[in-house]
Amino acid sequence: MRERVAIVTGAARGIGFATAQRLAEAGLKVALIDRSPLVVQQGERLQNSGHAAIGIIGDVSTEKSVVEFTTQVRNTLGAISILVNNAGLTLVHRNWKSVTPEQWDEVMTVNLKSMFLCSRAVISDMEQQRWGRIVNLSSVTFLSGQRNLIDYVSAKGGAVGFSRTLAREVGSECITVNTVTPGAIRTEAEIEMVPDPEDSALAPLMEVQAIKRRGTADDVAAAIAFLCSDDAGFITGQNLVVDGGWMLH
Repeated sequence: MRERVAIVTGAARGIGFATAQRLAEAGLKVALIDRSPLVVQQGERLQNSGHAAIGIIGDVSTEKSVVEFTTQVRNTLGAISILVNNAGLTLVHRNWKSVTPEQWDEVMTVNLKSMFLCSRAVISDMEQQRWGRIVNLSSVTFLSGQRNLIDYVSAKGGAVGFSRTLAREVGSECITVNTVTPGAIRTEAEIEMVPDPEDSALAPLMEVQAIKRRGTADDVAAAIAFLCSDDAGFITGQNLVVDGGWMLH
């Protein structure tokens, strides 16, 4: 794995950074992509720990930016072998009738179109190597049909369909494409909204999960790292749910 290069989008914090850190610790060269300037510091953080990593400010929702940062990754780290499409956007919870066409397009672009753009930008590298891993992030809200998130849930459902179809398209080149679907994960975003882990608003999560603890970014990163490994070479088109036994999908 030490000669392989991975891109992780949405990697400034949360599941994205945890994944980048885990892949770096496995010996990969890792490019962290995010539109937040924090991603540069996170790349330096991994470098200071002795890993081959770089943090790049990039916008996964535009083809121009995707081409620019994938080119920079190639020039800096080498040909790309692994892509983790983690970048995502959730707008405020609201009734579906309140969603404007502009909001719908924004969520679809960041959460779904970006997977197409990034995959399209790196696939030639994987085809030349006849080895590749693409992992796309969905959400347990797709399995539950979460109310008041119709744009987000639709995009995350699209991620599963995109992964299955792309797996058929590129399997003959020894490239796998899978989806990881996190459940309720205690990330920085949740902590900002609900600082107290004992808050009563979080209690229902424990009732529906078989495993009675909160999920962490590392739990999800471990699943992603497995699907990026040689051990997962015969697994493709699958949806691996990491939710502590919430949906039992």
